[in-house]
Amino acid sequence: MSFKKATEVFTDFLEREKQRNIQMLEVSRLLGVDLTFTNDELIKNAEEAYIQYMEKLIVEQAEAVING
Repeated sequence: MSFKKATEVFTDFLEREKQRNIQMLEVSRLLGVDLTFTNDELIKNAEEAYIQYMEKLIVEQAEAVING
């Protein structure tokens, strides 16, 4: 995977976290309790999702090489 593609994938994960945070803001308003994420939490969540994605991709590629 190129650096450009890796950056695009991470950006997609970060955008999903931002959208999730917007939804949590709506829930927070309804409940009267702050359930939103900090910027650090948004980045951490995106990083964790990206790591899981990359681990799965590596396993799939390794299996493809092993299985020919």
